[in-house]
Amino acid sequence: MKLAVSILLTLSLAASAASAQKSVTTRRGATASSSVTRTGNTATASGTATTAKGATATGTASATKTLSGTSDSATVTGPKGNTSTASGTTTSNANGTKTVSGTATGPRGTTRSGSTTVTPR
Repeated sequence: MKLAVSILLTLSLAASAASAQKSVTTRRGATASSSVTRTGNTATASGTATTAKGATATGTASATKTLSGTSDSATVTGPKGNTSTASGTTTSNANGTKTVSGTATGPRGTTRSGSTTVTPR
């Protein structure tokens, strides 16, 4: 769990710039590195975290701005090779509402999906 949090933190640190790379090493020898690139309407972030004992987890996320909203996806692979994925879309509707939908698949293959429509204030 701590490793997954490290990856998310690393990805969010790198996401603060249009094109950036960041590497961190702790006093105990754990490392985390990330990079973010932006090409056109798509931003992609990737990161790797390694514990002092050598367990490694990686993650990649991308978001694309479309004519009607956004589309995004993410993949995280844990130290035992287990992979979790998530994807989603946000669509702006003609009546001013937004429809948000997403799907997530856990490392054991369990899939959950959902959708909701939001009316802005």
